Amino acid sequence: MSYPENNEFKKIQFYLTANYNCGYISGKKAQSIVASPYQNIKQKEFDNLINIGFRRSGNHVYKPHCHECEACVPIRLNVKDFKPNKSQIRCLKKNNFEVIISDLNFNSEDFQLYQQYQSIRHQDQSTSEEDQKNEYINFLLTSNIKSQMIKFFIQDKLVMVSIVDILVDGLSAVYTFYDQNFPKLGLGTYSILWLTDWCKKNKLPYLYLGYWISDNAKMSYKTRFKPYELLNKKEWKKFNE
Repeated sequence: MSYPENNEFKKIQFYLTANYNCGYISGKKAQSIVASPYQNIKQKEFDNLINIGFRRSGNHVYKPHCHECEACVPIRLNVKDFKPNKSQIRCLKKNNFEVIISDLNFNSEDFQLYQQYQSIRHQDQSTSEEDQKNEYINFLLTSNIKSQMIKFFIQDKLVMVSIVDILVDGLSAVYTFYDQNFPKLGLGTYSILWLTDWCKKNKLPYLYLGYWISDNAKMSYKTRFKPYELLNKKEWKKFNE
């Protein structure tokens, strides 16, 4: 398979995965296009792949490619245009975290928070802690490009971790997990607001938020940040409804 056909990707091959159970829509089968080998995906190639709708999970750079479904739509924020609503402004004002930015590394405190988040948010029933640890390392701490962890603390207590990829034109939000014991803080919302502000301070125009699916309630929060842009037929289009 040779998608996408572009001189920018001449050192990269693309293959289509076998069918697997969709993690976003119950009862659906999914397929993805995967860029390979990951060693050949340098920063320039990665930036270009993100811009046409790919994502990273560990060393896998992929894009959904389902024959009978186009529900996964790449979404990003143009931080220059973004205007927080009243609820988001309140979220910013009521939170005051200590923030530490670091390279990807394993830390038991981070891992414990990840375990807690998975068990409550996603009802993860992994059979062993070793399986969870391997998943955590492979999924979040393995990267072939420039990636960082942003840790948020309240009085020395870790409450949230965001993993991001650093791009020439912005940030790609890979994954965020947080303490479920602070529902009134709006931690998920705050992480996006913080990343948007970081983009502005560093003159990075875009914050990439992965995929949005209209029929998936867990992804509805992404379109609360307006205006947002969706990738439609190789073109980013602005929406403000």
